[in-house]
Amino acid sequence: SAPAPSPPLPLPLLRLLTLAAVAATLLSPLAPPEPALAVSGGGKDFASKDWSGNDFSGRKDLAGKDFSGCIARGTKFDGADLRGARFFKADLFEATFDGANLSGASLEGAALKKTSLRNAVLVEAYISDSIDEAGDFTGADFTDALMPGIVQKRLCENRGDLGAANPKTGVTTAESLMCP
Repeated sequence: SAPAPSPPLPLPLLRLLTLAAVAATLLSPLAPPEPALAVSGGGKDFASKDWSGNDFSGRKDLAGKDFSGCIARGTKFDGADLRGARFFKADLFEATFDGANLSGASLEGAALKKTSLRNAVLVEAYISDSIDEAGDFTGADFTDALMPGIVQKRLCENRGDLGAANPKTGVTTAESLMCP
């Protein structure tokens, strides 16, 4: 046999519950937000610190990490897994990312003077005009990287190291930048 239906709520209780639900909905935007981690979800454990001269080569635990605002002069990231990592406004002077996977990483506003990106994978990375100052692009793959069109044009016109193919993807740097 079917269970007996529940008796209806008394009207005063129903009004109180409705009022509480409306108040919660209206007041929820006023509650303080939870502290945010990096956009990539990796935490801020590397952000705003000095990592100059450190060697992160070959590390596979750096995907999604936030290096925003860090100082990493002469730091080695060779062969590291940096997919989705954030280097927003980081000082990467003379850092090396040779053979690193920077797919989906953010290098916007990063100081890249003399930075080596030899054979790096930067597929769908976010890049700003500071990429002009990078040292070595040989074999770097920028397929579907997001950068200002004028920057892409300057790279194609002014760089002499765009002919080599990336050993992991097989795409030449020139092809990945869609150079004419």
